[in-house]
Amino acid sequence: MIKMALIHYQCEAIHPFSDGNGRTGRILLLLYLKMINLLEVPTIYLSQYFIQNKVEYYGKLRGVTEKEDWESWIIYMLDTMESTANNGVERLEKVIALMEAMANEIKTNFPTMYTKELIETLSKLPYTRRQYLVDAEIGTPKTVGNYLNDLEEKGFLKSVKVGKEKLYLNYRLMQILEGI
Repeated sequence: MIKMALIHYQCEAIHPFSDGNGRTGRILLLLYLKMINLLEVPTIYLSQYFIQNKVEYYGKLRGVTEKEDWESWIIYMLDTMESTANNGVERLEKVIALMEAMANEIKTNFPTMYTKELIETLSKLPYTRRQYLVDAEIGTPKTVGNYLNDLEEKGFLKSVKVGKEKLYLNYRLMQILEGI
């Protein structure tokens, strides 16, 4: 974790690109954590913490550059990782709770429609397409179209038209992912 903090500082300090240094630095953090097997999937969203603590973030970076205050920088980065990881776990717990609630609600309202695959498909992304359900072998295009319409009528999903296609938003999942 300390090496991770050093890597991020070095990337920010040399500022190798005219644009995108922050994004590149954050991606390097995730790749490094994956490489040393501290992170199986790069799902930690550090940007939110940096944005919320922008003044402190830049202050700590400046502290290393101007005063060689590595200790404060490393502690800041460790706090960033802890806070972000805890946030991620809380969000994951909410997603799991939502999946369980949706499963129970759909099972109650639509016992013949309910399958584990349906719940998983509706929970993979904050939106779904008819084709996603067909690809998951939940039914034919006509059947899954009826399922999606029924789920929308009961308030599980909200549809939006994007071009010629209709997307079905899992708005409760979207609220969790957006931190609402």
